[in-house]
Amino acid sequence: MPLDGNLDFGAPRSQTHVERLIPPKFSAAATNKMEQLRKIVLPNGVRIVLERIPYVRSASVGIYLEVGSRNETPEEHGLSHFIEHMFFKGTRRHDAVTLSTLMDKLGGNFNAFTTQENICISAKVIDEHLAPALDLLAEIYLESLFLPDEIQRERNVVLEEIKMYNDTPDELVLDVYLDHLYADHAIGRPILGTPEKIERFGREDILRYLNREFAPDRIVIAIAGNFDLRRIEPQLRRIFEPIEPNGWERNPIEPPAPAYQSYNVDRETEQVHFCMGTDGPPRRSEDRYAFAILSTILGGSTSSRIFREVREKHGLAYSIGTFDCSFRDAGAIAVTGGTSPRHIHRVIRICLDEVRKLYTEGVTEEEVESARQQIKSSLILGMENSATRMGRLAECEIFFGDYIPVDDVLARLNAVTPDDVKEAAERYLKDRPVSFASIGPAKKFEPYLCGMTF
Repeated sequence: MPLDGNLDFGAPRSQTHVERLIPPKFSAAATNKMEQLRKIVLPNGVRIVLERIPYVRSASVGIYLEVGSRNETPEEHGLSHFIEHMFFKGTRRHDAVTLSTLMDKLGGNFNAFTTQENICISAKVIDEHLAPALDLLAEIYLESLFLPDEIQRERNVVLEEIKMYNDTPDELVLDVYLDHLYADHAIGRPILGTPEKIERFGREDILRYLNREFAPDRIVIAIAGNFDLRRIEPQLRRIFEPIEPNGWERNPIEPPAPAYQSYNVDRETEQVHFCMGTDGPPRRSEDRYAFAILSTILGGSTSSRIFREVREKHGLAYSIGTFDCSFRDAGAIAVTGGTSPRHIHRVIRICLDEVRKLYTEGVTEEEVESARQQIKSSLILGMENSATRMGRLAECEIFFGDYIPVDDVLARLNAVTPDDVKEAAERYLKDRPVSFASIGPAKKFEPYLCGMTF
């Protein structure tokens, strides 16, 4: 469970809908650091989180929406990602080509992504270009036209993206795994959608989804970098205060119940790509600290147990390790890799043995410390990037309701013991049913398509 944009550690905090400084910590150094942070909640519910970093020359800004593929009905499967694409295809003021030209003139990096729970459009620019970059992102979000001709062109682009993804089995197998771990639930469906659904989307579908789900109280604006609050705050208020709350009834969000189904995509590939795992802690669980270390020890690096045993000791794979993800109300972990069809049975046995050793034999202090340092280094080094800090600001707000200081995360990681890791393994892995996903010759997988447990 890596410390990156997919996870922010820290205890949930209550949210106060007033403008305020985020509460300072106790030391003078921490107080100075916290004074660079500001949170503003507009009357319509739009949340703005800011972190001033005066010693850099960059600024990163993101418009985050608490809407993702899990908000879709089955008929809308893939629509969130499709809308993310359409945000760059023309507004009331500029067509798609002009938008691209304006982005290039500002330099930096404009980007967007969709997850199961969020859509984000963002930019990282030099500090003097922050104001025009923010204006451009706001135009893209608030003034996109979703013209029929552009929808048809972008439909073809997304269909090609799906084909490209389907030709990448080491990535596709993760979608197959989640789709069958959370069978019949939106959180497990592939974010890109299916060709059949993409072919049917029209302008009316997009507008209906926007009107239903894209309410101002689901918007989080995050900015990190070198900026002048006295100049950026009036701009933010001018842009986002006029957004009116909508009165549409939103699609209800139901927590997923793992189904632990298994499935093989029958292909005559040179390698078998597999993913075998079970559910893990949700995003705000207090178990996430020990579980992050557990995942790292099991398969998070070249010194991990799975990598050493499968690749270094037996030479049975080139790429193998752990995959994990967490959502508001669910989580998952899996061992994933690729190997020759003649080796798949042996590799699976080794992986099962290594998972079971976590709760039967436990882990060593040395392993815990090594994993801890890997996670801490990833977090601290990432904080030297304004885009990473911007993303962390937004996700702390979205998932915890307040900023979680990095020092708090480090303290919680430092407190994890080998006993904590063993207890997490017993809680989440011991005798748990396994979903098994694979891409390869069907006859190789009959023993694994039902009934497997860790």
